[in-house]
Amino acid sequence: MTTAPNTTQETVFGLLRRDDLRASIGQWASLALLTAIAWLGATSFIGRYRRNQVAQLIETLVPGERAFPVVLGAAVVVAAIGLVLRRTRFAGAATLVAGFLAGHLLYELLYPYAGLRIRIPLTTIADGFHFAGTRLLWAVCVAAVMLPLWYLTFARAPGEPQHLTLGWGDWSVAARDFSAKQPPQPYARSLVSGYLLFALILLVLMQLSVAFRPLRSGALLALLVPILVSAVANASAEELIFRGLIQPTFIRLGGIAAGLWMQGAQFGLMHWGTSVGVLAALPVSLAIGLGSVLWGKAALETGGLGWVIVAHALIDVAVMAAYFV
Repeated sequence: MTTAPNTTQETVFGLLRRDDLRASIGQWASLALLTAIAWLGATSFIGRYRRNQVAQLIETLVPGERAFPVVLGAAVVVAAIGLVLRRTRFAGAATLVAGFLAGHLLYELLYPYAGLRIRIPLTTIADGFHFAGTRLLWAVCVAAVMLPLWYLTFARAPGEPQHLTLGWGDWSVAARDFSAKQPPQPYARSLVSGYLLFALILLVLMQLSVAFRPLRSGALLALLVPILVSAVANASAEELIFRGLIQPTFIRLGGIAAGLWMQGAQFGLMHWGTSVGVLAALPVSLAIGLGSVLWGKAALETGGLGWVIVAHALIDVAVMAAYFV
């Protein structure tokens, strides 16, 4: 089994400059192709139920209900081409992307029987728990398809780690994030001194954008528990799929630096693709993508998903407290 390079002394930008972590142009191109397929497929799927400008743009290329199955078929074909060309890592990563999209079909199949609904803004406590249930159901369905494919495709690969790191992780690991001038600090400390403060500032800014109506009306206090449950459920679901499954898939194909940055790009694109406006949502989506690179680095270095779930949930609480009430 190979030993993963130590990345804790590097910033997310420094990773791109390290010679032992640099990906080839072909690896970047392969990751870009798979990122585009995953984004197009998931966005066209969501576009069936949530009409937005990005989904409509995709439908100008592939009309209506055919968009999602066409993209899913493309992922399968790309995986088959990789096998024919004996590019096993590329074929494996393409297979996992196809599994990511196929999991959406399982979710679509089971959703009507789950008795759940998505209603935003939340008006009752039950609405919050319904939203949390839908996010967890989505994650379970996608993971149910991706996990067997991971072990069939990658688990027996020689010289590679044989398992996924989906546990709580070690928060005592000290690492850098953006700044190369500051010494590395433990993730437990950075959560309190960095993300908690950022989440509080974001909470104020989000409330300011809606004139503090959720606070003034008392609705935020009344729905605080379902907002917290929704935030934790959403963070857990997205971290399991993107940092827990997609990120190691991309790292297998392109290495640590390229894998981290491309999973961040996919996560940012996913939020852009599900937003109402194309141009208005782009700056926020870019920020989400960059933040996802940081979260990906944290998941890699702590060896688990616990830290990123908490950090993600803090951000979601700030956003949901304004726009889910």
